[in-house]
Amino acid sequence: MWHRLKDLWTHNRYLLIAFVAAICLSGFFSARAISQFVYWADPARQDQTLAGWMTPRYVGKSYDIPPEIILEAFDLQQDGNPRRISLDRLSEEKGISLNDMQTQLDVTVARWRAEQGVLNE
Repeated sequence: MWHRLKDLWTHNRYLLIAFVAAICLSGFFSARAISQFVYWADPARQDQTLAGWMTPRYVGKSYDIPPEIILEAFDLQQDGNPRRISLDRLSEEKGISLNDMQTQLDVTVARWRAEQGVLNE
């Protein structure tokens, strides 16, 4: 086996490097996909009560709703530059409490799920 690797290194160095890099990248993205699947499959992560550290994107993933519904629930503008803003900061900018944001979210999500025919579990 080592003889083959030495031969590959001698005659096809760039292809061997590209192959090893492709294997490493595949492993990295596979591990990342699996970790994301495991994280979001946990029932404790679904429909979480809002906390100040959360971002609108995190809330969308937790409630399993499209970004447009999050924009509607939090009265955000869709612009080309997505902002990574915490709900604490967003509530300060909007002048409303997290409890009010939770109420707006619950109403919007319930309406969307009813339109989609999604059961609330």
